[in-house]
Amino acid sequence: MSFDDFHKANDAKLLEEVSQICSSFEVNAEQLKEMTSYFIQQMEIGLANNNNNEGTINGNKAGLAMIPSYVTSKPNGTEEGLFMAAVLGGMNFRICSVQLNGDHTFDIKQAKTRIPDYLMEGTDATSDDLFGFLARRTSAFINKFHSDIMKPDTPLKLGFTFSYPVDQESLNSGTLIRWTKGLNIPDTVGKDVVQLYQEQLTIVGLNMVNVVALTNDTIGTFLSLCYAQGITTDGQVSGEISEPVIGCIFGTGTNGCYMEKIENIKKLPDYIRERLIHEGKTEMCINIEWGSFDNDNLVLPTTKYDIDIDKKYARNGGQLFEKRVSGMFLGEILRNVLVDLHSKGLILTQFRKHDQLPHRLKTPFQLSSEVLARIEIDDSSTLRETELSFLQSLRLPTTLAERKAIQSLVRVISRRSAYLASVPISAILIKTNALNKKYHGEVTVGYDGSIIELYPGFKSMMRQALAMGPIGPEGERKTHFVHSKDSGSAGGALCALVA
Repeated sequence: MSFDDFHKANDAKLLEEVSQICSSFEVNAEQLKEMTSYFIQQMEIGLANNNNNEGTINGNKAGLAMIPSYVTSKPNGTEEGLFMAAVLGGMNFRICSVQLNGDHTFDIKQAKTRIPDYLMEGTDATSDDLFGFLARRTSAFINKFHSDIMKPDTPLKLGFTFSYPVDQESLNSGTLIRWTKGLNIPDTVGKDVVQLYQEQLTIVGLNMVNVVALTNDTIGTFLSLCYAQGITTDGQVSGEISEPVIGCIFGTGTNGCYMEKIENIKKLPDYIRERLIHEGKTEMCINIEWGSFDNDNLVLPTTKYDIDIDKKYARNGGQLFEKRVSGMFLGEILRNVLVDLHSKGLILTQFRKHDQLPHRLKTPFQLSSEVLARIEIDDSSTLRETELSFLQSLRLPTTLAERKAIQSLVRVISRRSAYLASVPISAILIKTNALNKKYHGEVTVGYDGSIIELYPGFKSMMRQALAMGPIGPEGERKTHFVHSKDSGSAGGALCALVA
């Protein structure tokens, strides 16, 4: 066999194998309907049970976490005042001041700082280390932007957007259940994160700053949507306003929230439920923590690569939905497929053995969703952008056949992510009956996160899956997606407002 014939035969084997792998990532309409039904079931179970350990193996037997947020009202856009917000999520910390203008708009000043490496997965780091760092950054921000109001008799309300699972029993307290998204300081688990932050603020001399509300990024997204609802892209007030129903995040991680009738939240202690109802409260925002949906792996489509990633990743048996959907894992799924194809002698054959593979390809999480996004839309005849992306990110030369295989894999991995992302949206719309509350009623989903905002075609693929699923094409047409800009900042401030 000639050299050219050998490579043609190998290319044919590669494309055949990739075609089979792509089939394992496909999601059909029946699966969407089955997952949606199961999601609703898990919501109901979670509303009835205290199940904050749902992230463990077999945790979904207790349902989704469905954590009460104690946010019992939605802003209407007329609120005014200056409020502080602190946002901790992923690899960054933001401290902000938010001026609510009372006309559906707000002005923000903010500073963002990357969390130091010694605090990320730092086994030696403590709660005091982390929250001391946050307090010092808060002090630096106030000294820079608001030194004129730093007076003991001028208290500043601060809303703390904390994007990790907590067990809340009030709006201004919350016990950390577990860390996610790369942060892991063991001694913080089981402690009140509001108290930890407040203590460190006092130590740095910010006695006038009161942490009055604890929320997370998805609730912040929802509250920001409610405040700005009715503002169109050109800044004009819309004549017809659809009902805000869901706040969701599809970025490094994924999660969502919605307003639930208080009478349906059976897990609330009777005295709290009765007090809220006596105060005239009828609804409460529920933090679903849907990243851990189907940790029993009963309905989620599963490939051998999903199983492998789950075994390797720190939280074995947890966050199974997130590991198929979020931006943190899309590149890692692709990397695992490529390593597997290499082990079969079908790709990157210039590196004969696994030990000869470039270090970057053997290193977890070296392929980012940004790289996948560039490959996704590469429409050049030689897939030049794909070639450059692999050279820049992994220092790997590729053949045209390899690039075609890689692009096919990227597109099926991202499509599965978007299709799965539609499941909780459909489930909430069905559970709340939101699409049928008004004749010709329409609903709005507020979103934030790099994947849904920036990944090419992600929202379009989500909408395609919504139409394929149980709400059908009509329900999909009545569902509008709106980006909640600066959601964590404004949402934290709006939580401080209602405290």
